[in-house]
Amino acid sequence: MILLTLALGLGCEDESVQVQACNADADQDQDGLNDCDEADLGTDPTAADSDQDGYTDSEEIDCLSDPLNAEEACYDCGWKRSDPGTLVSDGAEIGDVVANAQMVDICEDLVDLWDFHGEYHILYRTAAW
Repeated sequence: MILLTLALGLGCEDESVQVQACNADADQDQDGLNDCDEADLGTDPTAADSDQDGYTDSEEIDCLSDPLNAEEACYDCGWKRSDPGTLVSDGAEIGDVVANAQMVDICEDLVDLWDFHGEYHILYRTAAW
């Protein structure tokens, strides 16, 4: 970690202020994110898996999952979480935003339909009674 010391002249006395700068070449936890990226994200630069959900911080960034939220992890099949968080269901006609449905995928993960926002996918859904 690099420490910079700045001396500020404020008219009548000098004050010293310490400012911490990150080191972009360091990756203390070896998770694939440098310490500056970890500082920007708010993740722990000394823990490869900040939210302890079984996925490293960089894996969660790659799959668009929140590395600070253990309840949101990467899907086992590799689906990206593309829900922008602003979707509101407004109907079931062409061009409408349908209600967010949850389904089990082939990897047995419970998957949110809205996580496929902005992409084209073929949805095959069946029901049995």
